Amino acid sequence: MNEAQRCDRISLMHAGKVLAAGPPAELVRSRNARTLEEAFIAYLEEAGGVGSLPDTAGQPAPAQARAASGGGGAGPPAPFSPRRLWAYTRRETTEIRRDPIRLAFALLAPLLLMVTFSYGITFDVENLAYAALDHDRSPESREYLDEFARSRYFREQQPIIDYAALERRLRSGELKFAIEVPPGFGRDLRRGRRPEVGLWLDGAMPFRADTSRGYVEGAHQVYLNALTRTDPGRWGQRPPVDLAVRFRYNQAFKSIYAMVPGVIMLLFMLIPAMMTAVGVVREKEVGSITNLYVTPVTGLEFLLGKQLPYVGLALVNFATMALLGVFVMGVPVKGSLPALLTGAALYAGAATGFGLLGLFSPRDGCRSRRSTQRRTSGSTRSSSIFPRTFRRTWCGAGVPRFSLSWTPPR
Repeated sequence: MNEAQRCDRISLMHAGKVLAAGPPAELVRSRNARTLEEAFIAYLEEAGGVGSLPDTAGQPAPAQARAASGGGGAGPPAPFSPRRLWAYTRRETTEIRRDPIRLAFALLAPLLLMVTFSYGITFDVENLAYAALDHDRSPESREYLDEFARSRYFREQQPIIDYAALERRLRSGELKFAIEVPPGFGRDLRRGRRPEVGLWLDGAMPFRADTSRGYVEGAHQVYLNALTRTDPGRWGQRPPVDLAVRFRYNQAFKSIYAMVPGVIMLLFMLIPAMMTAVGVVREKEVGSITNLYVTPVTGLEFLLGKQLPYVGLALVNFATMALLGVFVMGVPVKGSLPALLTGAALYAGAATGFGLLGLFSPRDGCRSRRSTQRRTSGSTRSSSIFPRTFRRTWCGAGVPRFSLSWTPPR
């Protein structure tokens, strides 16, 4: 009662029922009592809680009832209780549901980041703007340039008329590369000679320039293979064996097929760990986690009870990101679906486990215990109890103790 008098609002309970609630002074005045303790006794007498015991005739003793139900005698609690685990899981789930901002961040942030990363980060080199400076203007030169125009990697622009225009258009960024066909290109081909073709590349971005050169060389090789097939006597026989390289996955060599799976795993590791850590730190800051430390729950039940709701939330995130990748971004799922789901469950457990490391941080744990002790010491100076963890543990010990042992104040 000494502690209750310092509260702004209290609730008086007996046998699981609320007898009265309100400010302590109003409760004392309502019963014309001198102290809050006398007011509490008056409420108990009114409710029949003093001087009258419930009729227990014919009812078995608690130990006999437990023995009859198969629960055993009054021994120590079981080392692991699914009911206690389920109670902690329900409590943490309720905390998440009551925080719409945190819940919205957990469900919507991965989708937004996935769309941003998947479409914003790309290494695809397509629609490269190019133009040709054709000095020959023969059927052979037009056939050679048509090989580039038919490719999806290139986008043909207006032809170049002279070297000054070529230099100007490359400097302005209008063209990524230019092809120069020399005079007599068709005549040299008909005579079996090997004319040279000039390639002008914009090297402002070395990676793109190198990729563009590879694409141009590929289109040039396709044209040479076509010449060999049409006139093998002039250009030589084709080799008896062709080596064709094909990718088992991502045959189109598109960046989004590689980015989406990578982004899913990146967000699958970051977001659940962040959500778990925020939940733990929040309880440590407000001090409510101290109430959990002194319950009969074991360490394993406590950790699993806090982790399981976030594991479920992480699996929901994985499902939404996978559906977004398959049906919106068009990235197919290859391989075994059960193996993918099993790996996702293990990944979620590992990610949320990283978030729980905040419980064992010496710095955060020491700060939380010191702040809790400062908050409780002012209102529990005379007749309360101090947990032994608060009095004996200092900054060097960061592992929380799940103990029911107490020591009176000094």
